[in-house]
Amino acid sequence: MKTQAVLLFLLFLITAGCQQQAESVSGPVTESSTITVTDLAGREVTLKQPIERIILMRSLGIYELAAVLGDEVEEKLAGWDSSLKTGDLDTYEKYVARYPRLEEKTILGDILRDTVSAEAVLALKPDLVIMNTYMLNRGSKTVERLEQAGVPMLFLKSEDPFRDPQQSIRLLGQVLGKAERANAAADWIDAELQQVFSKLKTIEGPVPTIYLEAGTRGSEKYGNTFGENQQGQTVNWGSVLAQLRCENIAADSVSGLYGMGVIRPEFLLTADPDVIVITGAHWTAFPESLQLGYAADRDHATQQLAAFTKRPGWTELTAVRQQRVHGIHTRFGSHIMSFAAAQQLAQWLYPEEFQDWNPKQRLQEFHQKFMPVEMSGTWMLSLDGD
Repeated sequence: MKTQAVLLFLLFLITAGCQQQAESVSGPVTESSTITVTDLAGREVTLKQPIERIILMRSLGIYELAAVLGDEVEEKLAGWDSSLKTGDLDTYEKYVARYPRLEEKTILGDILRDTVSAEAVLALKPDLVIMNTYMLNRGSKTVERLEQAGVPMLFLKSEDPFRDPQQSIRLLGQVLGKAERANAAADWIDAELQQVFSKLKTIEGPVPTIYLEAGTRGSEKYGNTFGENQQGQTVNWGSVLAQLRCENIAADSVSGLYGMGVIRPEFLLTADPDVIVITGAHWTAFPESLQLGYAADRDHATQQLAAFTKRPGWTELTAVRQQRVHGIHTRFGSHIMSFAAAQQLAQWLYPEEFQDWNPKQRLQEFHQKFMPVEMSGTWMLSLDGD
């Protein structure tokens, strides 16, 4: 009996030891591991770890995702919407050239038109669906359907271009296991922006007036300018201008769902702004638009920009007569390279005070440090050739 008892006791010790060792080895890397965070819509979200399959519901957010994931973006992106391909073709083609498998990724419907089905999203078996808070604010039925289906959603923000993109990539870094990389990029951007804001605080004298227009429809038709949204908030380019010590002549004259609207030409001519800026990209539906981006040719873009000055009455505008007419990439108003907008607009508004700044060089450095694709093309230009 003693022998039997001793054997049973030894067996108990061996079994317990094996169990303890198994628990130690599996630890936090089991498939059931999760992370709980608060997203930028204020929602508490629990996500499995590690995240392997991602749906980018707003593919224009590739800038943020690529800055965090680097080369892993090709492997982990499972699906996205068409907004990048239709609203920023240069960037789409740049990433497809770098990562050919991106062209094979599933393109979902348009969430802003409520054409994304929960079934299509679930079929891709995502670990994470990246959304944007403006999708919530407009009462999207698609968001409601995805929530009811239990889709793991994380909301990012882009309303304040000088703060929200950094918050977004920090959050992405946290849930994707890339916190060090994401924080380094966000810190770099914050430092660049702080230099601009600090410099602006030292400037005295008159505040210059500015008119900024999306060059989507080319010079023949007025495009959207930026004021306040229906909640009385400045967002996108309206938020950019509100923070740069300038007077946006459209601030109180347009409003809408996204803080956009077309200005009355008579109002613009009467306001006679000191500076005019036209934003550009490669919109596939608008071949006449001002084309800026990774594949844009500077001479062609300059000709397109010059055409805006031929509009009725524009030759008499102060900005046109003094050649203070400029073009800048439209996505700078809503993503992580908004620091380039701050630097370039500050230089155009205050050419003497910011004469030694080189926004193009800073944009190049950001690509070298944090982006998985190389800098190319034309992103900002001026009629005076600077």
